[in-house]
Amino acid sequence: MKATIHPDRILSIDIGGTSLKAAILNASGEIVSPPCRCPTPSDSTPLLMMEHIAELIAPLGEFDAISIGFPGAIKHGIILTAPNLGSKNWHGTDLTALMNKRFERPTQLANDATLHGLGIIAGDGIEVVLTLGTGMGFALFRNGVPAPQIELGRHIAGEEPSYDDFIGDAALKRVGEAVWKERVRETIRRIASLVNFDVLYLGGGNSRLFTADEMPEAVQLAVNEAGLTGGSRLWRADVSIALK
Repeated sequence: MKATIHPDRILSIDIGGTSLKAAILNASGEIVSPPCRCPTPSDSTPLLMMEHIAELIAPLGEFDAISIGFPGAIKHGIILTAPNLGSKNWHGTDLTALMNKRFERPTQLANDATLHGLGIIAGDGIEVVLTLGTGMGFALFRNGVPAPQIELGRHIAGEEPSYDDFIGDAALKRVGEAVWKERVRETIRRIASLVNFDVLYLGGGNSRLFTADEMPEAVQLAVNEAGLTGGSRLWRADVSIALK
């Protein structure tokens, strides 16, 4: 199916480990319908997920194209991992093709942290997006264009098997808010040493536990709507090419 280059009404979907969210955007990335959400089906399969998406988006009306943020590694449009959804059900899935067939609309797919970042970055210099939810999402941008996907959440943290384990939601519940917050700050320090970012945006559901004065100057708290509003930028030619 030939992709629409400049769609006017974009269905943006954020697939999370805990919840599914969706909204209709205009070409500028503004939300033009009230966002809706529902719990993510447990131990989901691609076909089951699409049925939940169909039920979720039914009240939203017509759309020209679909943008999806997915919580896992993606290469050439094929899902490699889905650590918080059950990778065995998702490995090797061409979700774009399945969505094209199910909804008969051109579809763009990106990692969920990348989609989140596209909704908030300024497009200048080295920018990082770190999302705190079921796991840890990470995306890196240079002058507004996504870098090749880095699954930093699955990297060994030292203290824990991975950063998902170090600062994910289970760690917050296990070690308590004070210890968890220091773990997040330590993670940010490590990322600063790794990529020398100009700005790091902290988003995801658990970022609500921080206030701006708890963060270094180069760290900004992000609004969670960015996990949807970034869907319009997936249709920019330079972004689309970078994500292939």
